[in-house]
Amino acid sequence: MEELTSITVAEDRIKDCRDVIEPELRGLILSGLHDGFSPEEVLIAISELVSQEFASVVQTPSVH
Repeated sequence: MEELTSITVAEDRIKDCRDVIEPELRGLILSGLHDGFSPEEVLIAISELVSQEFASVVQTPSVH
């Protein structure tokens, strides 16, 4: 198995990307809360999904 040792991403692009996706993330969180899930449940579910997506992008095994 290969070990991922570093990822280089421009800080300004991360900030720009965050600014673009944050409103949708807030909406996703509110949607989960509206459907009766606790904040912890919503954030854990999002975290697991992000981890799976990240693992597929960098081609490493997911921890979830």
